[in-house]
Amino acid sequence: MAARILDAAEALVVRFGYRRTTVDDVARRAGVGKGTVYLYWPSKLELFGSVLTRESAQMLAEQLAMVKADPGEVRLHRSMRCTFLQIMRRPLSKAFATRDYDVLGELMTASQSGVRFVTGKIETTARYLAVLYKHGLLADDPAADPALLYRLSAAVTGAFLLEGVPGMGDLGLEDKADALATTLRRAFEPAAEPTPRTLRGAASELTELYEQWAVELAKALPGGDT
Repeated sequence: MAARILDAAEALVVRFGYRRTTVDDVARRAGVGKGTVYLYWPSKLELFGSVLTRESAQMLAEQLAMVKADPGEVRLHRSMRCTFLQIMRRPLSKAFATRDYDVLGELMTASQSGVRFVTGKIETTARYLAVLYKHGLLADDPAADPALLYRLSAAVTGAFLLEGVPGMGDLGLEDKADALATTLRRAFEPAAEPTPRTLRGAASELTELYEQWAVELAKALPGGDT
């Protein structure tokens, strides 16, 4: 039932935007009563916050599967290339990354789930960078360079905010992802190629991190703590 409500909420917010979508609209599309929606979520804000949380969990599951299949996916430029493509192919995540407030409105800043979505991503990224440096996959020590996370965020965010800007050429989505990966590879990673053993060690540690975050995201969804 909760999943069906979330499906309805996601479809409506992508089509009409957060401000124009009501709980009545969601209930009607999901084929349930309005009261049923409120059994799971105390407010419209928290309902749509759960939509974001679920989407984050789905993307994390995809990344975890890729790391398990190929430890090389832990490398910064490959991980961020994957993230860029995931986000740009998901309308709701794309709206957040490109700051499309017509779609999201105050959703990201006002709901507890929305704040958890952002805070969890920042914390996990910081821990991810620490693991990369520990295994020699990052050129600079994030503990000694407080600006490293900012520099990385600026580079990645810039790739999203350039979407739709005139004069950026006719690059396809894959080409844009490759351009971002090249920038990150040259700016943040050591010149030497890592060994398979190094990649396996980092992948093992990061798998634990990703699985822990996946559990935390699942608990934030209806029924996740049962």
